[in-house]
Amino acid sequence: MARKNLIESSDHYNEIVARLSKGDSGAKVSEWLENQYNEKISPRTLNRYKSKNIKMQDRVEAELNKRQEIKNKQTEKAVQNQADKIESAEETMNSVASIIADNMEGVAKVAAELPKVFERAKMDAENPDKKTEWRHVAQLSIQANKVYNDYFKHEESNVEININEGFGELADAIKKSREICKDD
Repeated sequence: MARKNLIESSDHYNEIVARLSKGDSGAKVSEWLENQYNEKISPRTLNRYKSKNIKMQDRVEAELNKRQEIKNKQTEKAVQNQADKIESAEETMNSVASIIADNMEGVAKVAAELPKVFERAKMDAENPDKKTEWRHVAQLSIQANKVYNDYFKHEESNVEININEGFGELADAIKKSREICKDD
């Protein structure tokens, strides 16, 4: 059976180990033992015991690793939150762009038919057998102008629309209707 050293055989063993584990030096613990309990253990014995049995450096390193893992988890969580926000914003932008594209497609269909409808209304207004009057042509012109103003002159601060592509016919029809209304 191995012989117990002074520290292990001390009545204050748990207190000694606790103080050494907290980082107190052998000299400080030796002084405390002598003042508190009148027990004499040399600082050298306490330091040797601390380095062999308590292994503060290993405990400090383990604590630092634990803290680094916590920081890494916090950083990962922050990165995930930012990624979630960006992904959500992209989904919203895609949804808005899709709605705008659908609306513009509908407006383009109406715009494509407008010149035909306008020409038919003008021909009907010129034909005495038809019930269409020039005021109906003017109303159609007013409606075309309203569509033009509602969809193309209204400026959105965060949406960029190129109205020059595919809507030339609508613009031509509106110009023609304005000219005809001025002539009448």
